Amino acid sequence: MDRRTFVITGAWLSTAAGGAWPWLAQAAARRDTLAVIDSTLASGPAFSDYVASMKLPAFETGDDIGVLWYGTLAPRLSRTTPAQTPASLIGLTRVSDYFVLRELATRVGRMIEHSHEQGAGPGAQLAHVAFALTPRRVR
Repeated sequence: MDRRTFVITGAWLSTAAGGAWPWLAQAAARRDTLAVIDSTLASGPAFSDYVASMKLPAFETGDDIGVLWYGTLAPRLSRTTPAQTPASLIGLTRVSDYFVLRELATRVGRMIEHSHEQGAGPGAQLAHVAFALTPRRVR
């Protein structure tokens, strides 16, 4: 890892964990939170370390986000008893993977989204999305 990547990644992680995105820190602090990480992204290893420090179950995006959703995430997110609140989902993924997860989780899981999209540079396309999909509060 070169110096520039280290500085950018360190700044990203400190702002995410330090409260610039309180929704991410709050979701990560919940007991029933799952994490999705694309370790091929520049900030992937730093986010993975953050998730590991919080002792959260983490899943790699892999080649097909739909397979991860239907095979692993959806069954785990739906396992709740009446006394439990549904689980949250946090992550750092490519924009396309986030789009699929958001659509599935908000429609099926009755979740609300919080996200921050990060560009790859001036005039470049979006590089990744940090997100938290949390249960909608029942009133």
